[in-house]
Amino acid sequence: MKYIYQFFIVLLCAFSFASCGDDDFIEIDSLSTDGDEFYCNQKVKVWMCVRSSDLWHTNYEWSCDAGSLTQPQGLNEMTWKAPSTPGTYTITCRASIGGESQVRSHKMYVSSYYFDKFEKTPHSLSLQGSTTGTLKKESNGNQYLQAKVNSAAEVNRYLRRAFGDNTLYTPFSTRMKLGFDSNVPNMQEIVVGKKTGKATLEYRWNLRSDASNNGSYINQIRLIWYPGKLKSGEVYPAVPNEELTMEGTTDYNVQLIVQYTSAEGKKTTYNEYHNLNTMNTFTAKLYQTVSMSVDESEAIIVHVAGQEVLKSNILKDARTENSCEGRMSINNWELYIPNGDAGKNIPLVYIDDAHASNTGILE
Repeated sequence: MKYIYQFFIVLLCAFSFASCGDDDFIEIDSLSTDGDEFYCNQKVKVWMCVRSSDLWHTNYEWSCDAGSLTQPQGLNEMTWKAPSTPGTYTITCRASIGGESQVRSHKMYVSSYYFDKFEKTPHSLSLQGSTTGTLKKESNGNQYLQAKVNSAAEVNRYLRRAFGDNTLYTPFSTRMKLGFDSNVPNMQEIVVGKKTGKATLEYRWNLRSDASNNGSYINQIRLIWYPGKLKSGEVYPAVPNEELTMEGTTDYNVQLIVQYTSAEGKKTTYNEYHNLNTMNTFTAKLYQTVSMSVDESEAIIVHVAGQEVLKSNILKDARTENSCEGRMSINNWELYIPNGDAGKNIPLVYIDDAHASNTGILE
């Protein structure tokens, strides 16, 4: 009798387990992502919402057709690192419990090498010390970054996007929508503490030495411009050494700088001056896109509000003069903004739609 009793107990347990298996169910409600548009190499949170007979023991198996997954498998969330090339990709998750499973996929749109539309906190630009940035909203609901220099000693400060990619080379392009909410700079020089400087905006690319350079390389590319209109009686600064701008004037409002570093560490700076009527048109509440690009021919190209306003061979000429071979590797992109004169009337700078591309010229 004892053995017959044990047999029935085992049989009952088997029927119980079989019954539990028959009751397994799972249904996927959604596969969600943190955003609808992504940039190259961005890390993106993705997660599943499911209903199942046992959520605690539900298993999740993630896969993607490009990029990489950076968290352990088995959880209802995952981090996807986007690939380094723009395109539309697919991320997939299989959720299962017992013998039941369902699969859901989601398209991931990678639009450019980098962007920040300042739709949420935190933004991806780092601010140099004595610089503040606040997310603001326009009347139409668009969110942007308002930045200002908050220093009693410095003429200007920068906001930086560090790319952290050793394989990022020219051709390359960067663009921001810029303007001033108030205090558009129009004075020729500003004095803060013991320092004197120009009331300009500047795009600066800092480059790194690449193995293909054999020790000598271009380490900086800079675009500097006076953004505001002159007051009555003011004039733009004179071109140094009594030379002329590329347009034939003795005064300038745009400057291009390329700096070369030799294998011995000696730096040589090349300057080119321009007098243009396209980059000093900012007034309060007027916001325009400004882009700086280096194309495949190593020309520097500048666009304002979608129109090409400047094209220069200063970079190519500096490379040729110094027999600078190999690729130009981009380290970071900086935007320099001015302080107020004597710390007064500090410009409030509007920044939105920051983009970088390694697949085409941004206009």
